[in-house]
Amino acid sequence: MPFVSPLIADIMLWLMYIAVAAALVVTVVSVVKTLRLRTKDDEVVNGVPRTRMAWVVGVAFLLCLVLTFVLGSSEPVRTNGELFTDAFWLKAADMFIYTSLILIIGCFAGVVLSRFRN
Repeated sequence: MPFVSPLIADIMLWLMYIAVAAALVVTVVSVVKTLRLRTKDDEVVNGVPRTRMAWVVGVAFLLCLVLTFVLGSSEPVRTNGELFTDAFWLKAADMFIYTSLILIIGCFAGVVLSRFRN
């Protein structure tokens, strides 16, 4: 079944680009801020090793992006009656979709675990 582009597809695509860029900026800024503000006194905050957690989150996010890009499909997609065959953008689209799903599932699991843990 061919995909038909909705009337506001361009607006939705730009909103997605802005949201992804904002997420990347927030991730980088938070990791840099955490690493820059660290001192020996606040190395562990509420039992959580702050610096190690910042590194783990940043590296895990990058690994998730790379892994989902590598595993993404480059199979052509028919949209608006035309075949879209650009392998890079097909893999990039899969990367963003799968990374978003992984992050949403991770957030949900974190909420559930913290709720039942306390």
